[in-house]
Amino acid sequence: MAAIYRQLRKAFEDGKNEPGAADFYYGEMEMRRHDYTGTPPGERGLLWAYWLVSGYGLRASRALGWLVAAMAVTVVLIMGLGLPDSSPQQVASGAIPAGGGPVTLIVDEQNPELTLRLGDRFTGERLDQAFRVVLNSVVFRSSGQDLTTWGTYIEMVSRFTEPVLLALAILAMRSRIKR
Repeated sequence: MAAIYRQLRKAFEDGKNEPGAADFYYGEMEMRRHDYTGTPPGERGLLWAYWLVSGYGLRASRALGWLVAAMAVTVVLIMGLGLPDSSPQQVASGAIPAGGGPVTLIVDEQNPELTLRLGDRFTGERLDQAFRVVLNSVVFRSSGQDLTTWGTYIEMVSRFTEPVLLALAILAMRSRIKR
């Protein structure tokens, strides 16, 4: 059945009928996703995720909804686990040789830690910091904000997933405008 949809889609594309081709593309992908004999399980899983996240690149609202949800979850996680309770202090240590001479200093930065109670972590100031970190992660930029170890990992995951969701939304809007 997927092959028939593919042929129909190709015919509509050749005839410059983009809306009709998009409908047959959606049908082709649905047939592939539901084909338990001809489509390998891994490919079906990818098709299922592609359908769920963006309707095969045709549903911009679905992709934008997932993007907003992912950003909201990331903001909450950064507020709760990612932002340190205070800025890490730099500590300089060294030794002065007995006979004089050059002084060698070693500057160490402490690891950021979480010491605040859970209720004190969700404040307006921390919300602003977390929101800026998340907005920067959507466009592949580092915020420059000191983060805890958990915060660093959360930012890494969001710097991959959120731009992908943004790209899927843009792809869906582009195909909608192209029609």
